[in-house]
Amino acid sequence: MELDRLRENLGPITPRQYQVDIASQCLKENTLIVLPTGLGKTAIAALVAREIMDHGKRVLFLAPTKPLVSQHLKTLKSFLNLDRDYAGSLTGETSEKSRPVMMSRKLLVSTPQSIENEIAKGSFVHSGFGLVVFDEVHRATGNYSYVAIARNPELRSGCLFMGMTASPGSDRSRLMGLMNEMGFSKIIVKTEKDPEISRYVNDTRIEVVRIKRPREAEVILTSAWEVLRSLKERLSRSEYFAGATVKRSDVARAIPDMVQRARSGETELFGLVSQATAFIRFDYAVEYLESQGVEIFHDYISRILSSQDRSAIRTIQILRSHPEFHKMMSLTETFLEHGDNPKMLYVQRLITERLKSAPESRIIVFTHFRKTSDILSAFLAKGSGDVKVARFIGQGSKAQDKGLKQKEQEEILQKFRNGDFNVLVATSVAEEGLDIPATDLVIFFEPISSDIRSIQRRGRTGRARAGEVIILTYEGGRDIGYLLSSFSKERKMISNIRSMGQESASPQRGKKKDLFDFS
Repeated sequence: MELDRLRENLGPITPRQYQVDIASQCLKENTLIVLPTGLGKTAIAALVAREIMDHGKRVLFLAPTKPLVSQHLKTLKSFLNLDRDYAGSLTGETSEKSRPVMMSRKLLVSTPQSIENEIAKGSFVHSGFGLVVFDEVHRATGNYSYVAIARNPELRSGCLFMGMTASPGSDRSRLMGLMNEMGFSKIIVKTEKDPEISRYVNDTRIEVVRIKRPREAEVILTSAWEVLRSLKERLSRSEYFAGATVKRSDVARAIPDMVQRARSGETELFGLVSQATAFIRFDYAVEYLESQGVEIFHDYISRILSSQDRSAIRTIQILRSHPEFHKMMSLTETFLEHGDNPKMLYVQRLITERLKSAPESRIIVFTHFRKTSDILSAFLAKGSGDVKVARFIGQGSKAQDKGLKQKEQEEILQKFRNGDFNVLVATSVAEEGLDIPATDLVIFFEPISSDIRSIQRRGRTGRARAGEVIILTYEGGRDIGYLLSSFSKERKMISNIRSMGQESASPQRGKKKDLFDFS
C-alpha cells in the first residue's frame, strides 16, 4: 500500500506509517488488532475499507452501541469522502421502511444486534461484502451478536474479518477463544512503549485517592456487615453449602440447581432459595454502601421494601428477622437527614477547582451504577454555576428511568464537545470508543475490577493532549480490592497479548486468506 496514494484517498487525514503497516497486514488474513485508545483504530479500518471498496466490494462495520455507530458513520464518511447515498447506518431505531435501503449501501455501519436480527428474519443480503469490521471486539463472548455474525457461513467464507480493541482481557484461554470464535488467524499488538507508537501518545497521570467515610456511615456499615454475616452463616450451615465458599457469584450460580432439585421433590430447598436470594440482594446493598455511599444503599433497600414481587417480599421478611437490620435502617434515615457523601463532595470540589484553573476543560465522571449517576449529576448541578453537567446513560428498560435515546445521546455529546456542557456523569455506555478529544480529566467514582472496562474508561482522556485520571476509593471496603484486581489483570493482559502476538507472527500460524489480490 503506497502512502502517497493513501494521502489522496483518505480525505482530511494523513495516515501514520504504523497505521498503513497494520492495514497492509489486515488485507492478507483475518486479524485482531490490539491498539491503545486514541491511536487511530478507525483510521486503520478506513484504510482497509478503502482497498476493499476500490475492488468493488462492500464493507460492514459493526459497533456495539448506537452512539458509536453514529460516530463511526460520520468519521468514515469523512475519511473516505463518501456521500450520503454511499454509506448508511442500521440500529434498533432505524425504521422498517429505511432498513432495506440502508442494507444496500456500499458501507454499512450497524449495531451487531441489528444485523443478527436481519439475518434471523432472512432479510439480510450477504452478497457483495468483502470486509466485516468488529469494533470493541472484546465483547465477542457467549451469546453476544458478534459471535453469531462471525459464525455466519456466507460472511465467514466470503469476507475478511478485522477485529479492533484496546482491551482484549487478561485471561489467555478467553483470548484464544476469541481468536477461534471470530476466525482470526493473526493478532497484531502495539503498546504505548513501541517506538513507532510512543511519539503519538499523550501522557496520562493516574492518581488514586483514598477517602474516609464519616463516623456515622462507618457505624451503618458495621451493622450491615453483621446482617450480611448472619445471612452467610445461615447458608453455610445448610447441607447444600456445607464446606463450600459462600460468595455472591457462587450462590447465584447455585440457585438454578436448587430450584430444579426443589421442584423434583427436595421441597426443603425452596426455603434455602429464599435465603440465598436474600443474601445476594443484601450483598449488593452492602457493596453500594462500601463503594457508593449511604444514599445509593438506602435507595436500593427502599426499592426492595416497596416491591410487590413475591421474592422481594420474602427477602424483606428474612432481613427484618434480624434485629441489627432495624438498627441499621434507623441509623441510615438519621444520616440522610444530616450527613454528606464525601465522595460526592470530593468530586464537586475537584471539578470546581479544575474549571476555575482551566475553564475550557472537559470532564467525565464514570459511575458503575445508574442510580449513582442520577444522584451525583443532580448534586453537581446544584453547585457552582461554572459546572454545566449532563447525565449520559444508555437506553434503559425500566419505567422509572427510561434512559436516553440515540438522538438524545448524540445531542449531549455534541454539546459536550461544543462546551454547552463541561461535565458528563456517565455510565458504561461512555466507556467504549467515544471520541471526545478535549476531555482532559476522567474521574472514577469507584474502581472496577474489570481490566477491560478500566482501560476503556481511562482511554477517554489523553487523546488530543495530556490527561489525568483520578480514581476514588473508600477506605475499609471493596474499593481497594477491585482496584488491585484490575491492575493485576492489566499486567497479565499485556503479557498474554504480547506472547500471542509473537506466536501469531510465526510462519506456521499465519495463513493467508486469498480473497483478493492486492499485490
